[in-house]
Amino acid sequence: MSDYTWQALYKAAVSENNPARLNGRIEAARRAIQDRLEELDDSRDDRERQQLDSAMHALFTLAARRRSA
Repeated sequence: MSDYTWQALYKAAVSENNPARLNGRIEAARRAIQDRLEELDDSRDDRERQQLDSAMHALFTLAARRRSA
């Protein structure tokens, strides 16, 4: 997976306006972020790791807001 595939999937999730598609976009982004975190396991790239952590948190917040709406 490309280093920044997760970013494209994340952007697609946070910009999705169709409620029927939102959950699938969130899950795809979460999987890509988790895969990238595993790839970085031995890396010292703290900047990207922080970006991944922030994106994951935003996706959890988005999903929680969707459930409570």
